Parts: sequence; C-alpha cells; structure tokens
Amino acid sequence: MTDEFSPLEVALTTARSLKPGTWESVETMAMLAAELRRLPESRHLLDAARATAQHLKPGTWQSVRALTWLGRAERELGQAPPGSPGQS
Repeated sequence: MTDEFSPLEVALTTARSLKPGTWESVETMAMLAAELRRLPESRHLLDAARATAQHLKPGTWQSVRALTWLGRAERELGQAPPGSPGQS
C-alpha cells in the first residue's frame, strides 16, 4: 500500500483484479459494496456478490458470514427485499 491511496482505494483496485467464486469473495464484495455505498461501483460489487452467492452451496460458517454481509450491503444500498430480517 502506498501513501497515495487510501486502504479502500487499494481494496477496490485489488477486488477488480480478482475472480469471484468463493464465499470469501462474496463476503469481501458485500463489505466493499456497503462501505462504498455512495459510489457507482457499489452496485456492481453487490450484483457480483449476489451472482456468486447463487452458485455456491451454503452450509458453513463462512457462508453464513458472507450471506450476512450480503444482506447488510443490500440494506445499505436500499436493495433489501421487502420484509427482510433487520429491515425497519
């Protein structure tokens, strides 16, 4: 990491170069989407996290964490389905 870029800028740049396909990637993309919710890139990250999650099998603690972050990102970006847990 250099002094020129913030940690979030480095994280986003790195995420762009990685191929999603694991629960870890779903969690990471969802976390970034929630954190960067005011930037256009957040929607792309959320969509990529959703698409990746649809092709993975839940059943581990890692999947629970990733899906929890995905739910949070959906709420942060106003994308949570009506009646979702945690929605006010």
